Amino acid sequence: MKGAKKIALIHALEESKEPIWKSFQHLWPDAVLSNYSDLSLSIDRNLGQNEHTISQRISELAKIAVTENTDAILYTCSAFGDEINLVKEQYNIPIFRPNEAAFYEAIQLKQKIKLLVTFLPSLDLLTKEIKTMMKESNIEIEVEGLYVKEALNLLQSGLLDKHNKLISSIALNQKDDSTIILGQFSMASALPSIKAENPELKVLTTPDSSVLGLKRLLDS
Repeated sequence: MKGAKKIALIHALEESKEPIWKSFQHLWPDAVLSNYSDLSLSIDRNLGQNEHTISQRISELAKIAVTENTDAILYTCSAFGDEINLVKEQYNIPIFRPNEAAFYEAIQLKQKIKLLVTFLPSLDLLTKEIKTMMKESNIEIEVEGLYVKEALNLLQSGLLDKHNKLISSIALNQKDDSTIILGQFSMASALPSIKAENPELKVLTTPDSSVLGLKRLLDS
């Protein structure tokens, strides 16, 4: 393990943990992972807690990770992009928003983008985020955000198969000339169901894209 990179994973949703662990195990097993959590953040964001307080909590988790000599930080919950951008300005190590790598990959494909989410507060935030990234890249692509209602409730109730089938049904209704982004880490489990029905459909998961993006950056 000599020379292995240490990656800090910062979680605000329990359901985001397993998908990113699986992606690292499959795509970058040599990475050393450390985990930091504030699992009430998503609840408090949904309830409209004071933005300054939310931002402080997001920043404090990064501060702890940095003091433990991490090589990079990856946030795993998609509803805190603006707060994560503030953290990026504070530290001199790579810090990834959960959707950053997948959005960059999708933009480079220059196809229409269908952005699926299961956490409603993420919908407008992520649509705004990807449009900002397009502007920075001088690339303009049609983007449609789609909220998969009830999917997260199914997952949190232990009904993984129903969660996956619901997401798959929405994804499979999209045209083959679109790039589909499963916009939350917790949605990655639906990928096999989608690919089983339509192997040609271009689908990106945020955990896989994040791991590959970090690996490319830190190995360069």
